[in-house]
Amino acid sequence: MSKTNPFRKTADNAASTAKKWDSEITNPSVYARICPLCGAPRPVNSDISYCSYCRYNFMSVDINIERKHE
Repeated sequence: MSKTNPFRKTADNAASTAKKWDSEITNPSVYARICPLCGAPRPVNSDISYCSYCRYNFMSVDINIERKHE
């Protein structure tokens, strides 16, 4: 008695009915800035002011809040 794969028919059906895409991207790319200190990627247009990995400051913001005495 030979053993057969009970899921072969299902797998063959899935392969033959799978959607065929019209176009294929051969060179995918992601737009990210690179941390100059550690090289970790940082998404463009993000509000991150420091690197999540090495804590490098991408921008430094100095804020002075003064209270006016009346």
